Amino acid sequence: MSPQERQRILEDFQRWNDLPEARRRELQDAYQRFQQLPPERRDQIMNRFRQFQALPPDQQQRIIENQERWQRLPPEERQRIRERFQQMTPEERQQVQERLRQLPPPAENPGGAQGFQGTPGAAPRPPRRFPPGLNPGASPPPPPPPSR
Repeated sequence: MSPQERQRILEDFQRWNDLPEARRRELQDAYQRFQQLPPERRDQIMNRFRQFQALPPDQQQRIIENQERWQRLPPEERQRIRERFQQMTPEERQQVQERLRQLPPPAENPGGAQGFQGTPGAAPRPPRRFPPGLNPGASPPPPPPPSR
């Protein structure tokens, strides 16, 4: 193992130990749920994470903001959007996706249409660091050590 790999592992363990107990339990539960998925679904999830990780930071940020914005919508609104999207023809869906891709990032679009990119003028967040053992570019981690 290279010194860089050892250092990364040491830093991951330190970050893990610094997490509050409740957060560690959440991550352990998520890991267990992930392990119980069929192998095809786990592979699909890992491929999505790798695709996300390969994106430039600004696109990653936009995806994160979109997901946060989606989660803030009332359930009825999310259901309405899902139903409308399902009723669209493949051509209409493609047109909507193309229009959304052409929208400028929030800072370049003050007061304008937001699409799914979040709040205009919001301060950019630093690149997201994945919790120890949940780096999508790596192999699935071993189970974390038992809590004390």
